[in-house]
Amino acid sequence: MSVKVYCFDWAIYAERVMPAFARWLIDGDESSVYNLFIKTRCAQEEQFLPDPMQRLRIWPRAKAFVDALPRGPHSRKEYAKLCSAEQFTALSDRYLHHYTPHLYQNSAALRSLWGAILEEYCLPQFPTTSNENEIAGMALETAADAEAIRGELVSLLQSAGLPELAREVGDQIGIERFDWEPAENEEFRDITDEAPAHSVEGVSSESDELELNYDIYADDEEDAARPKGILIGHHPNTLHLRGWLAGYSIRSMAFFEYLALGRRRMPFGYEPGEPLGCYSGYLMPDEAWQLATSLRDAQPPSQSEAEDDYKRFVQQQTETQDTARLPDEVQPTYANDFLKVVRRAALYNLGLICSVE
Repeated sequence: MSVKVYCFDWAIYAERVMPAFARWLIDGDESSVYNLFIKTRCAQEEQFLPDPMQRLRIWPRAKAFVDALPRGPHSRKEYAKLCSAEQFTALSDRYLHHYTPHLYQNSAALRSLWGAILEEYCLPQFPTTSNENEIAGMALETAADAEAIRGELVSLLQSAGLPELAREVGDQIGIERFDWEPAENEEFRDITDEAPAHSVEGVSSESDELELNYDIYADDEEDAARPKGILIGHHPNTLHLRGWLAGYSIRSMAFFEYLALGRRRMPFGYEPGEPLGCYSGYLMPDEAWQLATSLRDAQPPSQSEAEDDYKRFVQQQTETQDTARLPDEVQPTYANDFLKVVRRAALYNLGLICSVE
């Protein structure tokens, strides 16, 4: 399974999403959650299900589950902690707290509904650049391109004998561009490539060089509609990455465990491979900033170094098992991508969230 990391809008999550779930679970007021859910990609796609399959829709199943929840004094206190992003996070460390706020049982429908809302409102989409200067530069280039296109269009309309339309086009402020192309020499990995080797993005065929794909006209419409993340590998590459982080600081390793290795419990549980229920961990903006700070001087290994180190590790395991290294001691393949998404989250005061798909 592939592990991806996304930038995470904690403010919307804490101030809008989870308070809506609190009103639903505590007071039985479903309107806020429903109004959020009906605008999600999942809800829109479910409208096209044939009639015999309407009973499989997420909302009716999640509503039936929540309607049956107990709402006594103890349960209400539990739901209040569960739906408070800050309180739940403080108690979510499974290594420290054996008992964290939870429902009496997990519901796949409720988990998927929560994931659909998260995908729609809390995973921001923006150009993946390393600093604000690059963003400003791309904005200027886009404006220049739009001006050139408008000039060509005006000339074409005039030559076609349509002066009024040409004048109208010439008076327009600009032409809106819907496509974005990354800056030259910017190296990213493609989260849509299925070859194992993100999501502001393993360990086989690491030699493949990938880059982020922002083609809105992608053939796979479902993948094109989903948020883009940074692929940080397939198991056990996450162990490689954790061991590499531990070499810089224990703090960075612990944050990585919260994010990608299941140390932090999720409010409604998580199921690897489940389309909308595969979110396994997150970091708040302050935690993401601390992680970026602890890795300020980190220098990731090159692709060739990581590949050669993994080959030596495999050879040691097959030939000299007594002296073989631990998987955590292997150089990570996706360290550079991970550093980029961490620094990007710190730059925009965002958190991070991880999925196992």
